[in-house]
Parts: sequence; structure tokens; C-alpha cells
Amino acid sequence: MEPDVIVIGGGYAGLSAGAILAYSGKKVLLLEKATILGGRAHYIEKDGFLLEYGIHANRNSSEGAAAAVFRKIGKTLDFIEPGEPELWLNGKFVPLPNSVAKIVKSKAISTKSKLKAALMLVKLVAGKPEKLYGKAVDEMVSRSTPKETLMLMRVLSGIGIIAPDLKNSSAGEFGAYLKAALKAKVKVAYPKHGTKQIIDTLKAAIDSNGEVRTGVNVEGITVKNGKVDSVKADGQTFSAPVVISAIPVQQLPDLFGGKDLPHKFVKYAQSLIPTAGVSLDFALSRKITEKSGLLVTPDPVTMGQFTSNVDPSAAPAGKQLGTWYYPLPAGWLRSDERMQREADNLKKMLGEMFPGIWEALEWERLLFIPMVDGFLPKPGQTRLDRPDFTIPGIANCFLAGDTTKAEGTGGDTAFYSALAGSELVLNYLG
Repeated sequence: MEPDVIVIGGGYAGLSAGAILAYSGKKVLLLEKATILGGRAHYIEKDGFLLEYGIHANRNSSEGAAAAVFRKIGKTLDFIEPGEPELWLNGKFVPLPNSVAKIVKSKAISTKSKLKAALMLVKLVAGKPEKLYGKAVDEMVSRSTPKETLMLMRVLSGIGIIAPDLKNSSAGEFGAYLKAALKAKVKVAYPKHGTKQIIDTLKAAIDSNGEVRTGVNVEGITVKNGKVDSVKADGQTFSAPVVISAIPVQQLPDLFGGKDLPHKFVKYAQSLIPTAGVSLDFALSRKITEKSGLLVTPDPVTMGQFTSNVDPSAAPAGKQLGTWYYPLPAGWLRSDERMQREADNLKKMLGEMFPGIWEALEWERLLFIPMVDGFLPKPGQTRLDRPDFTIPGIANCFLAGDTTKAEGTGGDTAFYSALAGSELVLNYLG
């Protein structure tokens, strides 16, 4: 097969871009280094459990980014709406005040704290994003800001844009997330059968007019006369009129062998800091809770769900699957001792929230993940700062993924980048 487009990387962005282009009539060859697809959103099946790589709920449900990609390929993404989100506060679960209306009605925090928090959200939503992207949320608080208000802002920023540290939370990115959430009829939903539905559907779309190869390590990209001339992988050479790189831009300079890329691009790519943290999956021999919404803790900010309560197909009958995520600074992962200590604290906290949980444990999977999302949404790493979908000086090389300037965070950024990038490719190919 002589492809029209070579896609490097089989995560959400690469699969989405490839699927859209294949559906549009272009022959696509997708090359993925791993033996399974999905990248940081892959899934495996173990002992009857459908195990994902962390939490992968979709923001804004059918109005969100993943659903928009599916519409581009003539498909409908089926969602399951989870229960209401809850906050673990003072030894019990309370409704999470995740909107101005819910904050005002909340009985979990004081009146003064509620008013301050509601005022901050209004200011973020009403403000012009272009004026706030370079400003940290921390800069919008004062010494008199109540501790409960700060706690709630950390929680909302943590679950919304994965930035619980308000010094590393761009007010513009946080405000943009809040605006989109306010407009959406459903703020968050879970794809039926999880990431499996997304990955399998996108792969099938590519297979209809192309080929997906896994276990293929792309080693280098050569450029000639301002265009990508060839892609070298596992001793083979591939070429096509267009190449899409859907790997994190932090890894891209290595593929070009330290040349051909603009110096400014390389410098920024190498300095881009990702989100990171601890992910804990646990298979339980019995149900220990009926809760099906997102569950959040405030100190430290962590978030989790009992996936099989949302989608029963995720676990065998009578058993339960849970997933928890604890965002931490990427630099902390250099210390195994420190990370293990944080993981132990997380497990202790879960034991306090759900007495008897560890007596029902069949197995667990603990992961220290150096890159959860490709960028930490702090000032200097916002959509105004990150790389475009094209590389200056290389006409036929396009970018997709959650390290591009696309809107959103994590999976949303990946999907939106594929929508934008595939349109540029189609225009380029005519």
C-alpha cells in the first residue's frame, strides 16, 4: 500500500486523525511503537476486568471532543452518565459544589467561604481568556481568602484541568474549562465499555482505508527540500505525501536527529512539563460501595471512581473495579521512596473512606506515571504558548496530540488537535 498519510503514534490523537483522514478517502498508515493501541489511554483485559490506564471519563459527553471526532467518521459515541460527584470532607461524603449554584446551596462550607468561591468562579468565567492565560489562579487570591475557598478552588482546578496547585493553574485555562462545562448539558460522562469503544472504533475506521501496525518503533525522520522525505522504523523506510506526528512534542527532536526543527520549537518542546502522578487500580472480590460518581478528596487532591458501578461490563458479576488518581509534580517521580510513601498514604486514605476495602482485594496495579497529560496547564504552557499543528519550515509535517495548542486538557486536547490537524492535512492534499 502506498499511503497518502503516515501517522506516527497510536494514542487518541493519532487514531483520531488517522480515522478522520481514512474516512475522508485518504490511505493511512499508522505506526505505533507499543504492541497495543491507545497510548496513555490504552486498555487491557485481566481476569474478566476491563482495565484502563487511569481515569478516562469524557468532559461534556456528547457535546465534547471525543463525540465530535466520532461524528466526523459517521459514528455515534455511546455514553453512560455516572452519578453525582462527591467530596470527602470531615470524614464523610458530601455533594461536590462544582458550580456557582451548587456552591451557594452547599452546607459543607461556611457562608463567607461560599461567597468568595462563587465570586472567584464568576470572575474566571466572565473574564476574557486572552487576558488570563498568563496569570495563575493563585494570583487572584488574597491573604484574606478563606481556607475553605482555597480548598474548593484546588479541588475544582485539580479535577477540571489536572492542576491542583493554584500556582501552576492558568486562570485562562481554568476559566475556559469552566465556560465549556457551564454550557454543556452533561458535564462528564463515561464511554460505554470505556476506552475500548473509542480505540476499537477508530482503528476500524483506519482499517477501512489503510493499515495499523503495532510494535513498530519509528527511529527517525529525514527532511529534504523543506519536506519530510522518509520515515525510518525498524530497518524499514516509509514515505508519503504527508506525515503526522502524534507523539508528545518532547520526544520529537530525537526523531529529527537534532536538526531540521526550528531552534525555538526544540527549546520549548524540551522544556514542556507534563502532569504526572500515582494511578491505583484495584479489583475487589465483592461490592464495597454503590457510588458511581467521581469521588474527590481535598487534602491532598485525589480523584477516583468505581468504574464497574458506572459500566457493569468493566468487572465480572458480583465483583468491583476501582481506579484512583493522585496528581503529583513530575519532579517527584525521580524519588521512588517518596512516590511509594505517597502511594501508601493514598491507600490508607481509601481504607478510611471505605472500611473493609483491602480485605476484599483480589489484586491491585500501582503505577507511577511520569506523563499523564502532555502539559501542565500553567502560565507559559497554555494553548497560546504550545506548538501549532504545523512545523515552521517543514511543509508536509503536521502535529497532533495533547502537547499542541488545541483547546482543553489531556484527552480533549488530543481529540481537538486531531480535528484541527486532519482539516489542515486535507487542505494541503487538496
